[in-house]
Amino acid sequence: MKKDNKEKKSIVIIGLLVAMIVMAVGYAALAQQLTINGTAQVSSSWDIHFGSGKLVGTGNEDPNHTGDSTVEAAEPSINADGKSTTAEFNVIFKTPGDYAEYDFVVNNDGTLDGKLTGADVVATAADGTTAATLTEPLGINYEVTIDGVDWATAKTNQPTITAGSTSKVHVKVYWDKNATTIPATNIKKLKAIFTYTQA
Repeated sequence: MKKDNKEKKSIVIIGLLVAMIVMAVGYAALAQQLTINGTAQVSSSWDIHFGSGKLVGTGNEDPNHTGDSTVEAAEPSINADGKSTTAEFNVIFKTPGDYAEYDFVVNNDGTLDGKLTGADVVATAADGTTAATLTEPLGINYEVTIDGVDWATAKTNQPTITAGSTSKVHVKVYWDKNATTIPATNIKKLKAIFTYTQA
């Protein structure tokens, strides 16, 4: 009888072992490991700059003026690589009514759209003191537009310059044609700062 019990116990133990092995094999057969591998990369670029600047005209607005223009003006300077963030020009007027006009092309060579979020245009006297406005004191005056819109209005409207496109800043500087004296502020500097941020 003891032998039968021992055999029964052995059979039960063997049966349990076989059951555990079958369960383990079954679990392994029904289990699967899933893996996700990934890489993230930024391929966008931000590149808004002056692509070119050009003197587009000089002359005299006084209808009584006769003769050739007396304006001394040269092409504006920007970096030779055409990727400048600053542009400069110099003009010398000799007769009331003299003017010069410049066009500056703003390029968006990046892959992100930009938006004009800031525009500060001020005029200063030669000593660096800020003039009252772009047109006061009378004498040398400035007009600045962005894509045909006055700079202050453009600052409010915040126009977008889409990736791959251009925008035009136009600057007109002139000596008031009605001036009867040499202006007390005979040198007036312009500083225009345009801020573009991601649209």
